[in-house]
Amino acid sequence: MFMTFKEWKNWIGDIHWSLRWFIFLILIRPIVDNFYYLKEISPFLSPLYIIGVLTPIMVMYSIFHVKSPNYSRLDSYFKFLALLGGFSCAALLVSDAFSLDSLDFLFKFMLPFILYFFCRRLIRSKRDLHGVFQTFSYSILFVLIIFTYELIFGPINIQMSRGLERFQGSYADVMNYAIYTSCGLLIVFYSFIEKPPAIPSRTRTILLILAIIYSILILFNIHHTASYAVVFALGILFIFTVARANLGVGILIISISALLLFITGPEIISEQFKPLIETDIKVYEGEKENEQLLHGRVGRWMSFLDYFNSKGSFVQFFGLPLGMDHPYSYIAKGSHNDFVRMLMVCGYIGLITYLLVNINLCSRLFGYKIPFTFLGLGTVSIVFLYSVSLTPLLYATLLYVIMSVYAALALPKHMMD
Repeated sequence: MFMTFKEWKNWIGDIHWSLRWFIFLILIRPIVDNFYYLKEISPFLSPLYIIGVLTPIMVMYSIFHVKSPNYSRLDSYFKFLALLGGFSCAALLVSDAFSLDSLDFLFKFMLPFILYFFCRRLIRSKRDLHGVFQTFSYSILFVLIIFTYELIFGPINIQMSRGLERFQGSYADVMNYAIYTSCGLLIVFYSFIEKPPAIPSRTRTILLILAIIYSILILFNIHHTASYAVVFALGILFIFTVARANLGVGILIISISALLLFITGPEIISEQFKPLIETDIKVYEGEKENEQLLHGRVGRWMSFLDYFNSKGSFVQFFGLPLGMDHPYSYIAKGSHNDFVRMLMVCGYIGLITYLLVNINLCSRLFGYKIPFTFLGLGTVSIVFLYSVSLTPLLYATLLYVIMSVYAALALPKHMMD
């Protein structure tokens, strides 16, 4: 996709020895994720728990052995947000007597920050970023094998949602398929636009077609509203970028897309998409209350904010855990919105800092060549769109790609040209 297999192996050999564990973690992650339910027997038998504990240890080991390549204002925002989160996690640990739940929250909440500073040491050039993407692309093969098996022989596991059957393989939920679909499509689109010399044009085109086909098949079988929005946004960005670089190719892609939508659009909307937004339509028509929007998430956010606003000023400014209680339902995935979650965990100060992080990231997207601008916009779009109804910063697999791009954005612009 970006390198030949030999070039990829040479790249692994060239990176610092204390960083190589991350490459193998990316490769085995889709396999390890299949053992999620072992935690119900014992957390000590769960490979995901083991990875969750070992990752911070390995990150800290790597950080002490490898210096960051340069200072970036983005580093300061991440450090300050990590400090705020660290205080909240410490308060939770103390108030809950260092329970497994509090330790689990500590590792999950701090993971984006420690991975960012790890990736700052790993990603020092475009070659390093491409090496991570190549690794992630290899890891996707296992996911595609599982999904292909489900298509041919029937689903391994089904999750019902809004009257639709969702394929989820042997994973914890459909987000595993969703993450690999979104990130995989982003990487393939970027590769097609970047035109790496090691990969022939014909190969890139074949990979693009296969990626689009598999993405559509997965979307139609996981019925995940947020992922529909993410893939649609990536598709629009891709078409616009290709048209900007080559008007003829852009017009061809737009024409083919328009034809396919004309032929299959009504059926897709009726069978695949309408059931997912049926509640929202009823809210718009006045048949249901506004709290039912986004599958009831709006009502949840309102109740969360009511609870948050009932607390004292100190807690509101610095986060619910500083109230010395155990607000797990408010600070974990149950918030179904990363902006709300950040507010619950780190208060108004934390939310403002997190918004500054995103503003800083967006401000860095200009001035690059077309391929990397697309990659940056695509990455920010994935995080933002998933953040509306999910908590993407709690999904480690997604963070492997996201934080690699963020680390690349923190580098001087000429290093990514």
